[in-house]
Amino acid sequence: MTQLSRHGQTAREYWETYRPQALEALGSPERQEDHFRALDLRVTERIGELTTELLQQLPMSQRAAARRATRSQAQELVYAEEIWLEKEPGTEHREM
Repeated sequence: MTQLSRHGQTAREYWETYRPQALEALGSPERQEDHFRALDLRVTERIGELTTELLQQLPMSQRAAARRATRSQAQELVYAEEIWLEKEPGTEHREM
């Protein structure tokens, strides 16, 4: 079984906290694990792709210095699309 990276672990924790009904709707623990492994892979790949796209918009002389900040920016954008999904009613007060 493949270990989840921090992206997959963050997604699982978010769903457990703010999307428990959606998590249950995924089905068995095995199907849930499959979902989070696929999500983990997709998020990891998308962050890498987006980081490259954003760095290519910068002058070559600025790319090395901007790599960490650009990766953080890419992660924020991808998390907003893939992980920070709408919270289910009644979970807004919870904290991760």
